[in-house]
Amino acid sequence: MKLMYTINFFGTEVSGVQKKILSQVMNLNKLGVPSVIYSLTGINDNSPPVPFVNKMIIPDLECQSPKSFFAKLKRIRVRDNSISTITEMSHTDEILYTRMLSPSRITSRILKNPRKCKIVIEYQSIEPNESRLDGDYISLFYDFLYGDDIRKYTDGIVGVTDEITNYEVRRSGDPGKPHITIGNGFNVDSVNVRRLVPFAGEELHLLCVANVSRWHGLDRLIQGMGTYRGPTRVTLHIAGDGSELSLLKKIIHELGITGQVIFHGFTTGKDLDDLFNTCHIAIGSLGLHRIGLTEASILKAREYCARGIPYIIACGDPDFPADFPYIHRFSADESPVRIESIIEFAQGVYQDTDHPQKMRVYALGHLDWSVKMKILKSFLETLVDESKKTTVPGT
Repeated sequence: MKLMYTINFFGTEVSGVQKKILSQVMNLNKLGVPSVIYSLTGINDNSPPVPFVNKMIIPDLECQSPKSFFAKLKRIRVRDNSISTITEMSHTDEILYTRMLSPSRITSRILKNPRKCKIVIEYQSIEPNESRLDGDYISLFYDFLYGDDIRKYTDGIVGVTDEITNYEVRRSGDPGKPHITIGNGFNVDSVNVRRLVPFAGEELHLLCVANVSRWHGLDRLIQGMGTYRGPTRVTLHIAGDGSELSLLKKIIHELGITGQVIFHGFTTGKDLDDLFNTCHIAIGSLGLHRIGLTEASILKAREYCARGIPYIIACGDPDFPADFPYIHRFSADESPVRIESIIEFAQGVYQDTDHPQKMRVYALGHLDWSVKMKILKSFLETLVDESKKTTVPGT
């Protein structure tokens, strides 16, 4: 069995999503599943080679994320054509693995036509809800036209939460569609356990590491900071870029708390380690209800656990029990986050000075990609074994 993983572009600044994909492929190779990433890139790509990544050079493809509507359509078309090429040269013991395949006429045709390889799609969200929140009505239109085909004719579905998996299977129209839920993982050994910073109640430093979007719900936290009048000085550190930053800066200015929010931009390496070593509580997603989800498997939450920093969220997470002592949950609504509640959480959790090490141990046993990929390997092997019993895959 061999796995072929498709991705639009594997650039010089490796994102959290790309780190995930690389970790998945590395661990599958360690488990004896030959796996490779197909990266679609332009002729002007000067990024250095990355292990397990095969570049598919598209002469007129821009490496940067497309801005215009037509550039986005072109990128989708290029990706679809490349997937068609990969499937045409595939063998019966191979699996094409991809994240949330964009619905289109080409992908619908690829899935419907006979092919040798299996195609498995991994879903991270209920994407029509996300498109609706972003005002991406073109994607909604294509999902309306071809979305059911994508789910119906794929050979397997992987969701990161039961809520997402059940939605995708339901849209396939086949309750018996091969599917599995595997929460996101993290390469635990890639980060250090943070150094414990004491919390005495005078200052509370909060940390959000994210490519900030509307569904992160940071506006809820900032609104809460704007109304808080207690004795603890609260400072929020935002490490990352994102489409939501301009709106957050406007809210911060209106609330008069510009001195309490620090924008660090995209941060990595020692600079990121230093932030973890100076902050008390991390911030997970506070706005997933905006895209119709009640639970999530957020990548950064896994990094928080691996580094040993307690954090807050406003959703469920399939990889953590409801009573996990190092997570504090808020309601999934539009109410401002109560800063007093975060302070009380910090006061309680910091009584356990070993909590960073305890979180790390949990991450190693439950969240590491080596654990997650054993589950995926078993699921994929079942699909390949089933394919040997059929003569016309994909129909």
